[in-house]
Amino acid sequence: MLIPHSKILPRAMLGSRLLPLVIAVNVYLASLAILGGLALIGATGQWARELDQLVTVQVPAESGVSSEAVIKSVLGVLRDHPAVAQARAIEEPEMEALLAPWLGKSAAIRELPLPQLVDVELRPGGDLDSLRKRLEAEFPGAELDDHRQWRDQMHAIARSARWISLSLVFMISLAAVAVIIFATQASLESQNELVALMHLIGAHNSFVASEFQKYFLGIGVMGVLIGIVPVAITIAAIVHLTSNDPAPWTGRITLETMDYILAALPPVAAVLITMFTARVTVLRTLSVMD
Repeated sequence: MLIPHSKILPRAMLGSRLLPLVIAVNVYLASLAILGGLALIGATGQWARELDQLVTVQVPAESGVSSEAVIKSVLGVLRDHPAVAQARAIEEPEMEALLAPWLGKSAAIRELPLPQLVDVELRPGGDLDSLRKRLEAEFPGAELDDHRQWRDQMHAIARSARWISLSLVFMISLAAVAVIIFATQASLESQNELVALMHLIGAHNSFVASEFQKYFLGIGVMGVLIGIVPVAITIAAIVHLTSNDPAPWTGRITLETMDYILAALPPVAAVLITMFTARVTVLRTLSVMD
């Protein structure tokens, strides 16, 4: 009488009991790496887009000239320019608050010859060069800061976050593959007699590999189901905390539909990696044994 192999193999392979937990941890870490990278890329992208529409005009202080009159003239030129959506002069209390971390809160700050600052919001597609030339022509010494250095830093951070996330996911995947290979080889070595018996009754290597593949597919699914729970809890906690009290350096973290799809890739990949790694490992090991 033939022995039902699909029932004997799972009972015999005792070396892979902790493999579902290992897969669950890898799924959690990979999903967290992807979500963290997406959140950072989204935040830096939002900052860069905001900086693209904002410029600052610096008007140097001149002796004997009323700063209020100069700022009034500058605001008039800015508001009449087609590239400008809004323009607002920064008041003295705001200037003092900006300088407080470096100069402290002192009345002496008001005695310093500080330049007058104007916050300018540009219209989409506004001609910045035309605005700069207009200011330089009518107000010699005035400078227009387009925050290019900050934008470049934001883009650099986004690129770094993308590569770091991909690197983490790649290393986590390599670790998962190594663990699965080890568990498969250990399970196969512990079943030498059973495999020899299956060969004796006419089972081919592909059939043996299929039995192991089915077994490790079940392990992969179990590990994914365990790992999805902390992933969902973490996502819900982050979204809830940032929506109620957004941090000043990140703002509100919002996840789009595509973000959730990308976060679901590690669980799907974990099942496929577990299944195919087990099959390839069994076939390679059996070919050496033969």
